Amino acid sequence: MDKQANSNPGHETTDVPARPLASIGIAIVVLVGGSFLTVALLFKVLDYYQPLFDSIPHPLADSRQMSSAPRIQTDPPQQKAELHKIENHLLTTYDWVDQDNGLVRIPINRAIQILAERKLPVKTGNAATN
Repeated sequence: MDKQANSNPGHETTDVPARPLASIGIAIVVLVGGSFLTVALLFKVLDYYQPLFDSIPHPLADSRQMSSAPRIQTDPPQQKAELHKIENHLLTTYDWVDQDNGLVRIPINRAIQILAERKLPVKTGNAATN
């Protein structure tokens, strides 16, 4: 009776083999790395061909009716780049704002330099204490 209890302990008596587990781990790492490289390559290919697709007008573009609903941005990165270009131009160039009154726009760096030399005006009276 004692011999029968030892032959069937109710649990596994051997360890899990390490080689199949290691093989599965390596396969997962290769699969994830390969997927990452495939997606990166796909994005590069699509980025290369996108200008070709943009230059071809849609055949139904002339018959399209504009909706009265709010319009979404069609190309946010390009619009952001254009806005940055406009802002950079405004912040770094001289230009007339109102020529009749002698009001000009100066570059921001020059304006900071002038303020540093002359210091900011200080208000006096009741407005300064509030």
